[in-house]
Amino acid sequence: MAIGFNEIFNMNIPFVYAELRKAISTTGTIKQEYTALIFGQKTAAGTAVPNTVLDIFSKEEAIKKFGATSMLASAIGRYYDINKSVKLKVIALDDDANGIQAAGNVTVTGTATENGTLAFYANGRAYKVAVAVGDTGAVIATALNAKIAEYSDNQFTAAVDGTVAEQVNLTAVHKGTYGNTLKSMMNYNSDDVTPLGLTVTISDFAGGAGDPDLTTTGVQSILENNQFNLIAQPYTDNSNLSLIDVALTDNFKATELLDGFCVVGVNDTVTNLTTKTDSINSAFITVLDNYSVFSTGFEQAAGMIALIGDVAQSNPGAGYLNKELAGFLPLGERIRTERNVLAGGGVATYRVMGSKVIVDRTVTTLQKDAQGIALNVDDTDLRVFLTISYVRYTFIVRMSQYQNFKVGNDSDLFGPGVQVMTPNLYKQYLVLNYEQLVKDAVCENLKGFEESVVVEKVGNRINSTMNIDVINVLLQQAMLINYEV
Repeated sequence: MAIGFNEIFNMNIPFVYAELRKAISTTGTIKQEYTALIFGQKTAAGTAVPNTVLDIFSKEEAIKKFGATSMLASAIGRYYDINKSVKLKVIALDDDANGIQAAGNVTVTGTATENGTLAFYANGRAYKVAVAVGDTGAVIATALNAKIAEYSDNQFTAAVDGTVAEQVNLTAVHKGTYGNTLKSMMNYNSDDVTPLGLTVTISDFAGGAGDPDLTTTGVQSILENNQFNLIAQPYTDNSNLSLIDVALTDNFKATELLDGFCVVGVNDTVTNLTTKTDSINSAFITVLDNYSVFSTGFEQAAGMIALIGDVAQSNPGAGYLNKELAGFLPLGERIRTERNVLAGGGVATYRVMGSKVIVDRTVTTLQKDAQGIALNVDDTDLRVFLTISYVRYTFIVRMSQYQNFKVGNDSDLFGPGVQVMTPNLYKQYLVLNYEQLVKDAVCENLKGFEESVVVEKVGNRINSTMNIDVINVLLQQAMLINYEV
């Protein structure tokens, strides 16, 4: 038997050497380490250098580097509320100098005729002020403005209007469209009641415009040259989503192997959402329905990549059905027919269970194949694409161990211990890897896989083709119960 060494050679003097070499693994679960990316805008208070990739390990670090009132600090806080195991990278962007801040207001009119509490909410946070009989709208507006100022991490500023004393003006911290997604309302909880004699009118945040350019800031180039398995970001216009899709589509190619998937949250009508996803039609973009979540879509997206990463990294192929999106307050739930249309139209859906937001169906925006033929919704699930990405990863890791082997023919007889790869041997290792995937409940139908494998030796290269069968997740249960009387 000829034993091959990499470091030990014949010498003319006595020696006792021991070479260490990692053993080739043909079985055993292969773990894929995920990297998540969040990018968005910082404030001037943040110390981070913009347009660079940073490692961020906590919300506290995010506050220091991006500013307490920044969209990034808020989104990263949501991420770390759910996931502390998947490493996080962040790109901070400055506001567009020519951008416009979104604005809204709260107006309190009348005079209170009973004691009580005025309950104003923004992005899931309660700002409550005590109200006494005889308090006017102007008095309450001043108190509400003071209450808002008590918090150092609001994503908006507040000021009593200089002309209308009953009105509190709200201005988004950031310039750009993100401010339009800040949510505000009165009386979120069932026991919140506006005191008699008062009328409160809310003007929603609107008017924000002008976002950072993902090309000139270098984000596009960073996406094209690095792997981020899961991405959350706030820019939901079709132009930016198309740019991201182009980068991620190219990254998924066999010559790149930088698989990544982007998640965004959008609050809109059912019709507008399905129109949007139909125009995107990407396996690498997932649009979350933000209707039922009392937060911005960016924060929701950050929470979702935390949840998905936690599940997918530890249990590839598992689903997210009925998982709680922890830390998020729910708003009204879409009715079942609306959620059914959204899921079939490429929009990830949510349910409400008491005080919890529950993941319903996490699909991508992919609707049609390259020939324009509509796909079955089960084939568009984000879980499926993350799973096939993992499966490909396992084959590459497993088979790359043989990269330095010689390549021979099945008909030749090679001596024992010689590192030679033949088509038949290559097929055996492919089958062993798939057998492990079946054991791990990532794939199924081992026999079908084995029958599908074809391996060819072409010069110094080995070509192979195979069919994989991704295991399904139990999404629906139907029972027929026959009864007698």
